[in-house]
Amino acid sequence: MERTYSRHNERYPMLLQVTLDSPHLDHCVEVLEQVHEYVDVVEVGNPLLIEAGLTLVEALRNEFPQVDICADAKIVNSGHYIASHCFDRGANIVTVMGVAADQTIEGAVASARRVGGKVMADLTGVSDIATRSRELEELGVTYLCGHTFFEDPQLASNPFADARPGIAHAFRTIFGYENPLRELDAIRQNTRGLALPAIVGRIDEENIDEVVNHEPELVIVGRAIMGAVAPAHAAADLREHFPR
Repeated sequence: MERTYSRHNERYPMLLQVTLDSPHLDHCVEVLEQVHEYVDVVEVGNPLLIEAGLTLVEALRNEFPQVDICADAKIVNSGHYIASHCFDRGANIVTVMGVAADQTIEGAVASARRVGGKVMADLTGVSDIATRSRELEELGVTYLCGHTFFEDPQLASNPFADARPGIAHAFRTIFGYENPLRELDAIRQNTRGLALPAIVGRIDEENIDEVVNHEPELVIVGRAIMGAVAPAHAAADLREHFPR
């Protein structure tokens, strides 16, 4: 079964993806009803996917046919099997972990090609972004998802909450500089344009211009939309920063 995708429209050559990252199904559906006109991709985040299963992916596909759906399965093994189930239930994009074995990645990619789908590799845990990005591109992955190092003051005060803010602080302290988008730069500099860069991680109104200036193909936003008082306005405001 062939899938169709949102194309880059004439006004915005960059895509916006919202992550439904709450385990509370009612909240996620409520937000999506408000923001679906402003986003290109809707991600069923991993916590929600665990909570609600692929039935939710299928329900969202039927309810919102105009947007792409990303199933954040974070596949680490059984690539073809798991990806096939996600695609067959309505996902357009399925995530795999970049640290997974090549055979797992190949299986997911083969499943995607069967239905005209796409695979996104999450680079969490990848020690050599440059090398693995090149390898994943050769394996046929469509999106390479890097993570920002934007600091969250609340998380930075708790070293057990998230290691990334601490790493960013260490870079700034030791070397006197910080490039919070260095993973995105590494992807861009070490691939041939067949695998497209995506970026995620505490992206909001304060740093969206910095993100956009690095020209990712796909900007993935969670709490800045999901936690907003007016999610539709938040999504629209972020979108206004995109190149036209």
